Amino acid sequence: MTTGDLVDASIAREFTNLGWWWMRRGRSFEARGIGKTLDLISKVLTEQGPFDGILGFSQGASLAIVISSLLANPSDGPLSLGDVDHPQIKFLVLAGAFQLEVPEYEYLYKQPFTMPSLHMVGTYDTVVDPERSKIVQGYFDSPDIFEFVGGHFIPQSPKCARVMRAFLTQFIPALGESENEQSATSTDVAAGTVAVSA
Repeated sequence: MTTGDLVDASIAREFTNLGWWWMRRGRSFEARGIGKTLDLISKVLTEQGPFDGILGFSQGASLAIVISSLLANPSDGPLSLGDVDHPQIKFLVLAGAFQLEVPEYEYLYKQPFTMPSLHMVGTYDTVVDPERSKIVQGYFDSPDIFEFVGGHFIPQSPKCARVMRAFLTQFIPALGESENEQSATSTDVAAGTVAVSA
């Protein structure tokens, strides 16, 4: 769903909130609307793909993990992307990520994620507790972690820009920095370590 799609009056009436799905607490969590979301994702993957990587924030980060899991193991559980023919995702950039805490979706996290990933976590995030993001990091073989002082947002600091550029350059060589630009240092981010921005 793009904001351009909301121009269509029938779609605008259907989507009054720009969340992809809603988590409801009761006796258990329920992810309402995730089936419609995955149908749309399947259509986008088929018609506009292939895609090398996904950048996701909050619900989008959780959805990026679900998409990656479903592409790697298409028939392991109740969620599906249908008959989509798309290669596996090569990398993920996740900010404020969390696991879908629905028992029937636990299978999505059983296989370790082997693709490179960059995880951005705000130390003062009150929407997605940093501990929830750390749980997600544990599902990845070698996550790069960028921890910053802040809340539930993607930081716009020069340090974050350097970290993202350094991470993405391995997939998009054209992003390589010129001699005049500062490169990310090992203190900015390293596999399996945490860097805190000032």
